[in-house]
Amino acid sequence: MNTEYILQATIRENQGTSSSKKIRRDNGIPAVVYGGKDNSNIILDSNEVAKKIKDSGFYSNVIQLKIGKKTVDVILKDLQRDPSKSSITHMDFFAVDKNKAVIVNVPILFVNEDTCSGVKLGGGKLSHIQTELEVSCLPKDIPENIQIDVADLEIGHSIHMSEIKMPANVEHAVTVDEEHDSPVVSCYEPKAEKVEDVVEASASDSEETPAADDKKEESASDTKEESK
Repeated sequence: MNTEYILQATIRENQGTSSSKKIRRDNGIPAVVYGGKDNSNIILDSNEVAKKIKDSGFYSNVIQLKIGKKTVDVILKDLQRDPSKSSITHMDFFAVDKNKAVIVNVPILFVNEDTCSGVKLGGGKLSHIQTELEVSCLPKDIPENIQIDVADLEIGHSIHMSEIKMPANVEHAVTVDEEHDSPVVSCYEPKAEKVEDVVEASASDSEETPAADDKKEESASDTKEESK
């Protein structure tokens, strides 16, 4: 854990939809903390949260929730927004034990994209198949990100999960073997897509042509019948 995040919170006394609406009108965010001995319903300040979420590390690192005189270590599990206003309407936090491993999603940082062999020498493009990884580690070891170096990635090749160099004391939260080794980033040739489009278009035109010729033959046949 490289950065420490702190949020001030107050206990939420009243429950229900009407109470939640009032909290939001008063510039607050209703939230819940679970995973500990007891679940806690709390209220956060929306302005304070808005500042914190600008840092991508806030989504995967341990957060210190100060609820009155009590401090609880948590990680953000869910964040809900108003679809029309994009404002945060609710947050879910999971209480963690510093001595027990947690499972979190950590963002991937792709490095050396500008000098990637397949891009610089082959004119290819990179496809970010995954943008975050699910990892397991102690709260103190949660990394800000997982770096993947794409400098040597060539066209037609991919970097798979088993090839990622994980930080110390951090491991994949999912099974990674020969049958479960998903690609994370690949380099492809854009021209290949265009050629396929042209081939498909040509095939489509060739299928339509006979139909047009058939209509002409039918029209000519009808004309002959009328002349008789």
